[in-house]
Amino acid sequence: MGEKTIYQRKVLGSLEFMRPEIRVEECSATSARIVVGPLERGFGVTIGNALRRVLLSSIKGAAITSVRIDGVVHEFSTIPGVGEDVIELLLNLKHVPIRSYSPEVRVLRLEAEGERRVTAADFQPDSEIEFVDPEAYICTLAEGARLSLEVYIEQGVGYAPADRPKPAYLPMDSLLIDAIFTPIQRVKYEVQAERVGQRTDYERIVMDVDTNGVVKPDLAVAEAARLLRKYFTIVVEEIQKLHPSEHTDPEIVESQEISVAEEETETEQESEENTLLSRGVRDLELSIRSENCLLRGGIHTIGDLVSRGRDDLLKIRNLGKISLREIEEKLENLGFSLQDEKTGDTTDKEDESE
Repeated sequence: MGEKTIYQRKVLGSLEFMRPEIRVEECSATSARIVVGPLERGFGVTIGNALRRVLLSSIKGAAITSVRIDGVVHEFSTIPGVGEDVIELLLNLKHVPIRSYSPEVRVLRLEAEGERRVTAADFQPDSEIEFVDPEAYICTLAEGARLSLEVYIEQGVGYAPADRPKPAYLPMDSLLIDAIFTPIQRVKYEVQAERVGQRTDYERIVMDVDTNGVVKPDLAVAEAARLLRKYFTIVVEEIQKLHPSEHTDPEIVESQEISVAEEETETEQESEENTLLSRGVRDLELSIRSENCLLRGGIHTIGDLVSRGRDDLLKIRNLGKISLREIEEKLENLGFSLQDEKTGDTTDKEDESE
């Protein structure tokens, strides 16, 4: 309560610019609240609406775009021994959250038989494809039933309807499905009043973002802002080309240079970071005990690991303080850390066997 926040101010012509703070609150793998402020009056709606529209329409994702089922020639068929008809099965496949590390089309096969529940975990593994929810439901088989199918997974943006032209690489008996590429499920924002010193006419944006777990909500907001910046930078550059003799504002020139340098650096860092996050936890060279605990807890990649908090890890059987310390040290060596939590100190848990 006694702390004071010092805001950076710059004078841009006649507009007094106050650098806003960005706070990420209540963040998990699928939801987050982002607070941006203080902002000059009117910029809350301007920025909030732009971010919301880009989040809902332009964040890259991956989806199953078509399916080929053995013995099925159209979506109105039924499969003997399968509890769902083909339309229901396609709907279930459409909503399976997928993370793809390849720009190419990936083909995955699923073979299942006997009385059982079929989930995303039943697909044959592919090093370039990760099912964020391996327990995502697909269908139920009766005793003696058999299901054999293959899915085509692609990266994309937004939504692709099922009535689109069929690509030439697909088999004739494949079925196109509505592909929902966007990992964003909901974006809601509110503009609130904010006071700074004696001034009460500032605003702040309170934005709630929900995803399907394929991308972290706060990273999705950062990506939306990055996309907007690319377009705004083009507008500035192209207009300045029309007035080369009037490029006298050093702050604009400096801002452009910084923007280009930052974008190049961010692209390199993002590529390197994505490569590291896709690597398996075995690459951390942990002790056998720690590695087995993580695998048993469903944590297979470094990306899975950094999305968890200390409390989450300590809930895994036989993973205690020593293992946790080892994991944190290995992540720190790579420049990563576990997700921050506000649940207090988690190091009081006793490890009975360490």
